[in-house]
Amino acid sequence: MLNQMAMGGLVSLINFGIHALMTGLIVLATHRIAAATDELHVFARVTSLMLVTLVVLMATHVVEISVWASYYGLAGIETEKAGPFEFAFENYTALGYGDAVAGSGDRLIGPITALNGLLLIGWSVALIFEVMRMAEVQIARKSESSSSS
Repeated sequence: MLNQMAMGGLVSLINFGIHALMTGLIVLATHRIAAATDELHVFARVTSLMLVTLVVLMATHVVEISVWASYYGLAGIETEKAGPFEFAFENYTALGYGDAVAGSGDRLIGPITALNGLLLIGWSVALIFEVMRMAEVQIARKSESSSSS
């Protein structure tokens, strides 16, 4: 049990690091996109900001799931009904079909993966809201300047 906790914690820390790096990339990219789309219609601006944010976040989650799948493969964690990537995806998203379950000595790793996935998905939702807030603030700033002119 302690080994599963330690290794699950290590993989979680790796994924937190990946997510932090990608969050920084999204913040930089969206600020540049916001500056470059300052003169565009609101729809085009929000669409470009959200498209970049969501594509990067989806790719980030697939990478993080791959980190879990790699750990499963290296640790020899197997299921009869799913390969390592499918098993990691099911656990990461807390989908829990119940058909793919790790062996009796590795039962704790699934819930650890689910907790990691839920935290990272929540972080992504917060980031999406922040990008929308940033777009709203800049749109409001633009409307204030055009109405005062």
